[in-house]
Amino acid sequence: GMKVPFSFDVNLKGSGAAGTAPEFGVALRACGYSEQITATAVPASAAACRAGGSTTVAQLGSAASSTPDAYNGMPLLLTSGVTGNTFITDYDASKNATLAETMGGTIDAGTNYQIPVNVLYKPASTSIPSVTAWIYEDGLLYKLLGCRGNVGLTLNSGGLWVARFSMSGMFASKFDASVVTPTLDNTVPPIFKNGKAKFNRASIAINSLTLENGNTVTNPDNPNALEGFDPAQITGRKYRGSIDPAATLIATRDVLTDLRAGTKRIIHAGCGSTAGNRIGLTIPEAILLNDSSGARDNLMIENIDFAPAGRDSGAYLCFW
Repeated sequence: GMKVPFSFDVNLKGSGAAGTAPEFGVALRACGYSEQITATAVPASAAACRAGGSTTVAQLGSAASSTPDAYNGMPLLLTSGVTGNTFITDYDASKNATLAETMGGTIDAGTNYQIPVNVLYKPASTSIPSVTAWIYEDGLLYKLLGCRGNVGLTLNSGGLWVARFSMSGMFASKFDASVVTPTLDNTVPPIFKNGKAKFNRASIAINSLTLENGNTVTNPDNPNALEGFDPAQITGRKYRGSIDPAATLIATRDVLTDLRAGTKRIIHAGCGSTAGNRIGLTIPEAILLNDSSGARDNLMIENIDFAPAGRDSGAYLCFW
């Protein structure tokens, strides 16, 4: 019935200009992510936090929004008293920002904060657009309409972050055509080194972190349509992920106790150092599913499978 599956990989990178969506942003949106652009820093100039914070919570000042979850998944720059760059995992109406890391001191009125310009992708259950795909193949051009699908992320230490797209479209036409000359930016993808990999706010030595959307994609039957069915629709999502940190003593990390108790943990990763080409992946609440031992280069590791919790808050991918 003229349904065409296709797949491709993308090396994750920013556009090179903070606040400008990356070139593959349209593909992320067609796989069930919404795109939110914060074009102006909040506040425009760094301002003081309020007193009453902690090492893991910043109480933002008057310029910040009072809308719950307004800044989930976004970076937070701290200067003056407590300094450093981190990410927000949860935000409430009282302007309390829960952080992905434990900072070096209590965040109080002596610390300035700013949420920088960024482009944020987060799960969406409504208004998921479809895209048109033009596939050039040895002098031929295939045009596919109504494309939606799935995306999985693989973050390898010392390598690039990769998004693997698998999509489905409806065949529209095929004709002879020379490959067009693409207009691409020259931003170089950042390498996952000198970055951040955190589990329960503690640094972990991993080889890789993976995250799969697990979208269910179907073409609804419709005899009124040209081919007897409608374009692909995303009807479900089942996030799954994995990490493989070096094994530690229980005093450092007790995954089996967390798994037995159903304790949710923050998982966060970040790479890149240049504005407009920095990336953060934040999973605010990871439900642990499995923990098994293994070895990597003759060193003991843990293989941890997890499921991000939350209807439209399981994972946030941010370019800033």
